[in-house]
Amino acid sequence: QKSEVRGQRAGKLNNSEQEFYSKQYEAIHKSILSGFLSNIAVKKEKNIFQAAKGKEVMIFPGSGLFNKAKAWIVAAEMVETSRLFARTVANIDSNWFEALGGNQCKYTYMKPHWERSRGEVAAYEQVSLYGLIIVPERPVSYGRINPEEASEIFIRSALVEGDIRKPLSFMEHNRRLIDEISNMENRLRRRDILISDEDIFAFYQKRLEKIYDIRTLEKYLKKKGSDRFLRMKKEDLLRYLPDEEQLSLFPENITLGAHKFKCNYSFEPGSLDDGVTIKVSSAIAATVPAESVEWLVPGLYREKIAALIKGLPKDYRKQLVPVANTVDIIVNEMPKESTSLIADLSKFILRRFRVDIPPLIWPEAQLPDHLKMRISITGPNGEVISSGRDKTILSRDIFSMADQDKIDEFECAKKEQEIINITKWNFGDLPDTITITGKYGTKWVVYPGLELEKKDNKSIKLQLFQKRDEAVESHKKGVAALFSIYFSKDLKFLKKSLTPPKDKKKIANYFGGARIFEQRLYDSIINILFGRNIRTEDDFYSYAGFIGPDILKKGQELIDRILPVLEVYHETRLAIYNLENANKPGSNTAQFFNGLRNELSRLVPERFMNLYDNERLTHITRYIKAIGIRAQRASVNFEKDELKAKKLKIYVDRLDEMLKKLSTFVSEEKKLAIDEYFWLIEEYKVSIFAQELKTAFPVSEKRLDKKLKEIERMV
Repeated sequence: QKSEVRGQRAGKLNNSEQEFYSKQYEAIHKSILSGFLSNIAVKKEKNIFQAAKGKEVMIFPGSGLFNKAKAWIVAAEMVETSRLFARTVANIDSNWFEALGGNQCKYTYMKPHWERSRGEVAAYEQVSLYGLIIVPERPVSYGRINPEEASEIFIRSALVEGDIRKPLSFMEHNRRLIDEISNMENRLRRRDILISDEDIFAFYQKRLEKIYDIRTLEKYLKKKGSDRFLRMKKEDLLRYLPDEEQLSLFPENITLGAHKFKCNYSFEPGSLDDGVTIKVSSAIAATVPAESVEWLVPGLYREKIAALIKGLPKDYRKQLVPVANTVDIIVNEMPKESTSLIADLSKFILRRFRVDIPPLIWPEAQLPDHLKMRISITGPNGEVISSGRDKTILSRDIFSMADQDKIDEFECAKKEQEIINITKWNFGDLPDTITITGKYGTKWVVYPGLELEKKDNKSIKLQLFQKRDEAVESHKKGVAALFSIYFSKDLKFLKKSLTPPKDKKKIANYFGGARIFEQRLYDSIINILFGRNIRTEDDFYSYAGFIGPDILKKGQELIDRILPVLEVYHETRLAIYNLENANKPGSNTAQFFNGLRNELSRLVPERFMNLYDNERLTHITRYIKAIGIRAQRASVNFEKDELKAKKLKIYVDRLDEMLKKLSTFVSEEKKLAIDEYFWLIEEYKVSIFAQELKTAFPVSEKRLDKKLKEIERMV
């Protein structure tokens, strides 16, 4: 009972006599603790403690530490009368347990993740002793604990995503190749040339077994004597080599008037810079013929002419049908007689087809953004003053170097209206347009809207735009960000609800990993819920009141639609793997099962949740199930499957042929028709391989043939 007596005297001792932290107290109680380690307990409330092996214990009321005990105690004995009591108790320090507990301590590792600053994969270590957590969360290096998982995280985060403080030489080399191929995709407006992140991961994983941090990587490279084995070749990154002739239709530079400009290509439909952008110095802007940008680049020429004709009023359009034939004639026969495409079109069509179309009738303003040249006007230091797709931007006074004062005047006037660091709607209502006046009296009509700061993509400011579409696009993102702040507490719960169940997290690795998968889900629902062109404070809070109660519900609805796809995808992949192993190895069977895996990847790519609407997702699960059923039946009777596959191959080959020949100037109508044909084939697969799943609509070889003929007649 010596500890209890000391506890009673503690309040009477001066600072130099305090025993709790003294070396004498520590030495004595460590010694006691080593003999009574299973009698430790941690405070739950006042005198109630959680003891080892899930027991609840109370300090005996006669104890000197009753109502005075600290967080952890050790008892000389546990006595059970009316309840379980701890007698002869002493305060102890939980930091002593691990050394004394030795192999009685159990270690658990949680939340493995990449630490950019440390250049390694880390995790949180939890230590428990007799069922009591003595170290809740301690950062540790994860590489030696689980080299395989740490290696996977390291490769994905550091090497594939490039999240590293100082990229290594082979990474810079590979990034240059990736950027080069990405530029090809942007030029050709496709996303099927560069291999996926998963393929890049596989490249590194094959060559870097159990390399899990920068230090082990550098050591391994030193041992190998070179990083050449990690340097990718272009063929490693290409799904196929684009046709050089087609690439040449999207030149690196174009000449407008007397000047040559570099073309910057982007393939991001809906974004502000989608299509072709050229930078024009304000010093020469006025000398560039504005109408010369109408010709765009050769690769988009056919698509632009088709869109212009289809957008004509009916009285003109019906005289030029079939549009496909008319476009062919124009592309093959029309000479370039002036700097204006619109003017040349009107002249040629009048001569060739006897149809008089005034230049002002052409629907140039209604063209998709990527069929209009985007022009960025730059200032004396190369900074972008303004950007837009209106060719008159080249002749505006504000962008003339000879009129720099007006540029400064405009920037000053615009700056006066800007509001930064916005966290709530306290800036009044926003009209569609406002007129601002500079200090010298110049007036400009501008479009107000919220904008996310480019430096962090989080801070919100009120900005003035010179183009309505840019203002609306930016404003929607700003409104979504403002709602994110307003509903910050709700969104914390939303993020938790979007986290796939533990048994589904590994499945998410097929789609970029759990972290990326969750972020894509989150971004998707934020845009769906909050991306609105709201212009008034009343509308903002009115919508907040309307949508607030449904935030978690909407999030759950989304994940409820996604999880079945994950489950069926995983089950089908696993089934294919098991069936493949159960069958005798051979080139035919291997080719068959590889083909089914490719079909799965084609149906459910990494970003599938952003590709398909609600209705399509329900069909996707059915198509995946059909693949599984086909695999099961084929493993029993390959000959029967081959007979059915021969019928299917005719239509799949035609689809592949169309996709291979699909050019950037193909009409939207044809793109939609080919997309419909793709899903028609998926339904046909269900009808011949898994009839019990039933098709969404009638499908037959006759219907497929009819659809093919329709597509063949399209531009």
